[in-house]
Amino acid sequence: MELLELNNALEPGKVDEWIEALSDTEVPLENESEVRVGSDDDDTRRRGVKLLRAYRGVTTSKGDIPPVTTLDVQHHIDTQGAAPIMLKRRRQAQSEEAVVDDNVATMLQAGVIEKGNGASGFPVVLVRKKDGERDVYPLPRIDETLEALSGAQLFTTLDLRSGYWQISVAPEDRDKTAFTTKAGLYRFIRMPFGLMNAPSTFQRMMNGVLRGLTWTTCLVYLDDIVVFTRGGLDRHLVHLATVLQRLSSAGLTLKLKKCVFATDTMEYLGHELSGDGVRPVQRLITAVTEFRRPTDPTEVKRFVHLAGYYRKFIEAFGSIMAPMTKLLKKDAEW
Repeated sequence: MELLELNNALEPGKVDEWIEALSDTEVPLENESEVRVGSDDDDTRRRGVKLLRAYRGVTTSKGDIPPVTTLDVQHHIDTQGAAPIMLKRRRQAQSEEAVVDDNVATMLQAGVIEKGNGASGFPVVLVRKKDGERDVYPLPRIDETLEALSGAQLFTTLDLRSGYWQISVAPEDRDKTAFTTKAGLYRFIRMPFGLMNAPSTFQRMMNGVLRGLTWTTCLVYLDDIVVFTRGGLDRHLVHLATVLQRLSSAGLTLKLKKCVFATDTMEYLGHELSGDGVRPVQRLITAVTEFRRPTDPTEVKRFVHLAGYYRKFIEAFGSIMAPMTKLLKKDAEW
């Protein structure tokens, strides 16, 4: 992909010519009606859609389940040689069994799971390493993420389609993901949600895919990607194209209807972002102000955690909250 020089103002029409040269931008996407653009401006939508057409492989719907990434990435489960665990299937209501059967049928047809015959069975039990450690590949700090986005004028949010399922489970570890149903035993081929180290595996992959772009033109928090630009639409389209190219090269797929392109305001990680800065989200403020009076330590802890999410916006938050946190101490008087 030819790179554009972004050090100075872009020449009028230069970005449009560049996008036209990327690939076929005239044939509509099969799911083009799902494209959401933050601006009501027809020209913004037209230009954004042309770019998406150039990367139709990233946005084309391929059924309910996306294909696996083309990267050499697999999820491994190290149980340190522990014996397999097979637990008895739990009795379920008829309505619950129907939901399970439907999901199993969908995943089986899509290649997310396969029939199993191993010695392990649902619910999956993962044994920690002998030293008690987990895979602690770090997730981005929310405060650092929001700081990096401060001052940006345009944002695009990209949502990966069933992101975890775009990673394979290592063949030798698939029996460890097995679960039992009324119809028999199944095991995962794709990485399922809920595994202890799955977030670390996913974040590691995404950081590798977007290496060199994160913190400057995009941020990734698990399967949510934000492309941000401190500049106009031309510059933003180039940033977005660069990210789409990386996703395309990795064989990753987006859920188009959950993406929002070229918006000047967005909600991210419980905050409202715009060119004016970072603000609390009103619905979470309401949740704090309407929180009922706590009557036990559990409710106090819930309130402290909820209010603490916005502590940076409240001067002397620790002092204000001190009477509440004292109630969390053992033998505190109510």
